[in-house]
Amino acid sequence: MSNVRFDELELMLMAMFEQPTLRDTIKVLTEAQPLVAEDAEMAVLVQQTIEKMQQLNEQQFKGLELEWHRPEDDIGK
Repeated sequence: MSNVRFDELELMLMAMFEQPTLRDTIKVLTEAQPLVAEDAEMAVLVQQTIEKMQQLNEQQFKGLELEWHRPEDDIGK
């Protein structure tokens, strides 16, 4: 079993782009890469997040409980 560690920004990024499956989420993040290419920090964040996600299986992805990392979840609490 993979022992991948995500930092808070990586988790927030995944939560913002989360799709029903790991594969679909990776696909959406990959498609977003050209949109952030001019922002070096964001480009690195997206790339490193994708690389880490590729080490996960579907069960591990679901276990991340990304709903806790969505920025809008903090609003109104």
